[in-house]
Amino acid sequence: MQKEITFAENVFSVKVAEKRRISPHVNPLEKFQRFTEESNWDEKLLGWEKYLNRFCLIVITLSVLYFIPVCLAALRG
Repeated sequence: MQKEITFAENVFSVKVAEKRRISPHVNPLEKFQRFTEESNWDEKLLGWEKYLNRFCLIVITLSVLYFIPVCLAALRG
């Protein structure tokens, strides 16, 4: 990132001073909080609701099919 600085003795041209890139430590919880408060993630999620419902239904169906033999084995003794 660069900033433009005009020096008093050189009015006709603009000098550019380079700013150091020091990235401060960003707390992941603060970053997530900023994301949830300032972005429109909930509106985007509503647009994907139909696909998410289908995906969840498939996951539930597969898990039920997987655990039916386990439950039957437990009931048989």
